[in-house]
Amino acid sequence: MGFRPAASIWVLLLALRGFSLVEIGLAEAVFHVVSLCCELPSGLLADVLGRKWTLTASQTMFALSTLLMVASHGMAGVCLSLAVSALAYNLESGTREAVTYESMLQAGQEAEYLRFSSLQNAVYRFSSGGAMLLAGATVLLGWRRAYLLDTGISLAGLAAALTLAEPERDVPASTLRTLPAAVKKTVREAWALLRSDGAAVRIMALNALVGACATLTGFYLQEKVEAAVTAPALLGPALFALGLGGGLAGLLTGRLDRLAYPKAAALTGGGVLLCALAARGTSLPVLMASGLLAGLLDDSLQLVSDRKLNDRFPSAQRATLISVSSMIFSVLMIPLSPLLGWWFS
Repeated sequence: MGFRPAASIWVLLLALRGFSLVEIGLAEAVFHVVSLCCELPSGLLADVLGRKWTLTASQTMFALSTLLMVASHGMAGVCLSLAVSALAYNLESGTREAVTYESMLQAGQEAEYLRFSSLQNAVYRFSSGGAMLLAGATVLLGWRRAYLLDTGISLAGLAAALTLAEPERDVPASTLRTLPAAVKKTVREAWALLRSDGAAVRIMALNALVGACATLTGFYLQEKVEAAVTAPALLGPALFALGLGGGLAGLLTGRLDRLAYPKAAALTGGGVLLCALAARGTSLPVLMASGLLAGLLDDSLQLVSDRKLNDRFPSAQRATLISVSSMIFSVLMIPLSPLLGWWFS
C-alpha cells in the first residue's frame, strides 16, 4: 500500500490544480477533524469485530476516496475525498500494528517486534519512495488518471487483506448481538489503563508532537522541491530521495531505544524543529537534507514508541489504545496544518 503514485504527491497535485498552500493546509485540517472523530470508533471496531475485516474495510474506503477525488471539481470535493481517506487511515491505524504484534506474540517472537516493524516500515517507505520516483510521470499522466491508478492499487490491497488470518486473541470477536456490551467493556478498560499509566500517555503525546511537525514539513517540502528543481525530469528522483529518510529509520531505532524515552523524544524533536527551520529556504540540497533527516527522526521515534506502547497494552484493547495515540496526532495536526502552510508560504 505504500506504492500509490497520486497519494504520494497529493500536495503537489493539488498545488498544480491551482490550490494555494493555505487552502491545502485547510483541506489537511479537514482530514484531521474527521480523523479525530473516527479514530477511536475505528479502533473499537478492530478490537471487537476483528483485525482482518477492519483492514478490509480500510482498503475499501481508500478506493472510494480516490474515486471521489477523480470526481472533484473544487474544495468541497477535495475535502470530501480527504474525509473518506481519513476514515480509511483510521480503520488501518492501530489495526495494522495490532495484527503484526499479535501475530508475532502468537508465534512467540514478540521480542523481535522492533526489528521486524523497522523492516516493515522500510518496505513501506521505499515503496512510497518508488511512487515518488515516478512523480514526473504521474504529473504528465494527469491527476485524474493518477488517482484511478491509485484506485486499482487500493483494490489490490483489498484482495490482499482478504487473505489474512485473524490472530488468536484473549477475547473472541463479537457478534451483532454482543457488540454493544463489548464496546462498553473495551472503552471502560482502555480508559482505566490510560488513567493509571501516565508514562504511556506521555509517550503518545511526545510522539504525536514530533510526528505532526515532521509530517507537515515533508508535505510542504513537495511544493518547495518542485519549485527548486532545475529540470522537470529531476522532480521524480528528488521526491524519491526526499522520502528515503523514513526507510532508513531502522539504522537508528536500536540506539534510540536504549535511551530513556524523554531523552529520545527531545533529540528527535529538536532535530525535526531544525529541519522545519531549514526547509523555509530555497536551496535544493538544504531542502533535501531537511526532508531526509525529518523523515528519519520521525519514523525512528515512531517505531520506538510503537514498541514501548505495545509492550504496555493488553490485546483486548490494543487497537483502541493505539487509536488514542493517533487521535492525539490528529488533534495537533488540526491547528498545525494551516499554521505550517502559512510558515512555508
